[in-house]
Amino acid sequence: MKTFFYLLLLTLQAALTAAAADSPPGPEASAGPTAERLAELTRSSSRRTPIKLEDYLAKVAASNLGYASQRYNVTIAEAAIMASKVFQNPVLQIGNMRDVSNSGNQKLPGYFNGYLNQTLELGGKRRERQLVARKNYAAVSSSLQSFLQNLRLDASAAYADAIATGRVASQLQRTSALLRDLLQAQQERQKAGDISDVDLLQTRVEVRQFEAELLNAQAVAANAELGLNAFLGPQFASTHWQPVGTLSVTPQSTDLFKLLSSAIRNRPDLVAMRHRRDAAGENIKLEKANRVPDLTVGVGWTNSTYSGNTTSPQPNYNMVGLQFSLPLPIWNRNKAGIATAQAQASQSQLDLDAAEVQAGVEVRRALSLYDIARQRVELYQGGVLKDVDAALEKRVVSYKRGGSSLLELLDAQRKANEVWQSFYDAQSDHARAVIELHRAAGISLIHF
Repeated sequence: MKTFFYLLLLTLQAALTAAAADSPPGPEASAGPTAERLAELTRSSSRRTPIKLEDYLAKVAASNLGYASQRYNVTIAEAAIMASKVFQNPVLQIGNMRDVSNSGNQKLPGYFNGYLNQTLELGGKRRERQLVARKNYAAVSSSLQSFLQNLRLDASAAYADAIATGRVASQLQRTSALLRDLLQAQQERQKAGDISDVDLLQTRVEVRQFEAELLNAQAVAANAELGLNAFLGPQFASTHWQPVGTLSVTPQSTDLFKLLSSAIRNRPDLVAMRHRRDAAGENIKLEKANRVPDLTVGVGWTNSTYSGNTTSPQPNYNMVGLQFSLPLPIWNRNKAGIATAQAQASQSQLDLDAAEVQAGVEVRRALSLYDIARQRVELYQGGVLKDVDAALEKRVVSYKRGGSSLLELLDAQRKANEVWQSFYDAQSDHARAVIELHRAAGISLIHF
């Protein structure tokens, strides 16, 4: 709806420009509609839903499709634990043999047999397999937590950008009020003969140029707000959010030692790598346990039918048997499996060491960027904003009294807009710096 409104305004502006070229109106005739159109631009053209950061992040966690997909990895890991506890199934064999060479009373006896075999795992294989599955489950759970943490921080960054772009648009809306007053004052002064038509035309040009800047700022703000839906599920696709909050955010800690300790202990990606390392260590024990052969125990029953064969008569009888089967570990001692598991464990440890070193670098880099971003914000808050507003106010008063030219007033207004936009950019960079510092240190909480 808002985009359609913007396109309609641009179309009207083009039509008015074309009409002005064909039949130029007088100064009084065109000044009024331009001021009214500028006033319309400062009003919201679509309904927005206010939302706080905490509520937005809760919706992200509840509806994000990527996170929902990642949760299935935990379900798969849980199924692997269940599978590791299961015993091997017993094997049932049933057979029948009968004489097909002879017939009648000369038929040799037939045999009916059944065997039931059960393989028993020796060497603690089942126990070690369960330990490996549990470590893998812990690693998957930590990876899911890492995904959620990064998702929340990315969504928080988008939320901060939406606030910043909205403030830029609000600043330009405040400027529009000044330009409307200036346009009306110019119109009255032109009627009284205090200024020439050139001054009024110059004011009208500045107003129309500002219309384009305001439209662009509103479009950027609207896109940033609509971009919040990228982290939500399809049920929120048509919702236009209005972020509620400020960009005044402080990190949980700026002490380098605490941040490094938090990163090593709490970063879920490092925790997941530790669990994978532990799983690789347990896998060595499992491969060593696989050297022990498994014992297969079987019981059997055989029935021999009666035979009246004159050469080999045989009565009907039943036999029960017990058998054991044990492979002899002569040629295969699972050396390849053990060597592979040991190499994987060493590799996992090196990967973890490298990741911890990288985490330390990321913390130091994020802390340095945060210090710079904080200094930028403090520079503006230390008096620059007050000075530029005071200078603009004095320039307006001076212009109304005839002490300043129109160009001096417009230049002061442009300078004020530039300073305020730079301040909002600095605030947005500061919020992102805090977010990245928390990401590097493994801190998931963020508030603005």
